[in-house]
Amino acid sequence: MPTTQTQTTEPPMLLVVDDDPEIRMLLRELFAREGYRVGVATDGADAILFLEQHDPPSAIVLDLLMPGILGSSVLAYLGSTPSLEHVPVAIVSSMPQLAPHGYQLFKKPFKFSQLLDFVRKACDEVPSASATS
Repeated sequence: MPTTQTQTTEPPMLLVVDDDPEIRMLLRELFAREGYRVGVATDGADAILFLEQHDPPSAIVLDLLMPGILGSSVLAYLGSTPSLEHVPVAIVSSMPQLAPHGYQLFKKPFKFSQLLDFVRKACDEVPSASATS
């Protein structure tokens, strides 16, 4: 049966937040190769701006230590925003002892395959629009 416009769904959107341009662009490229749409943010302020201007992502990959607004402030913003409070978050950090409990943690340097597994599981758990209507 041919695919029609109404049957087509966009791939899941991810948000990658990291101040390191190499990590940010590498993750963007690797996730895009896996078929995901990927938004990027250079710091916490950029991440909050992205979240205010776009539909909630299916998952967020978040560095904790960044200039300006820290990753912990982004987590607080997510928790205080009803449309974002259930978005799965993977924390990537070179300082895992700073990560709050309750989040999947990936210590830098991390294996992309493990982060990809997290993203795949997170995106499988996102309810589709048709399932909620």
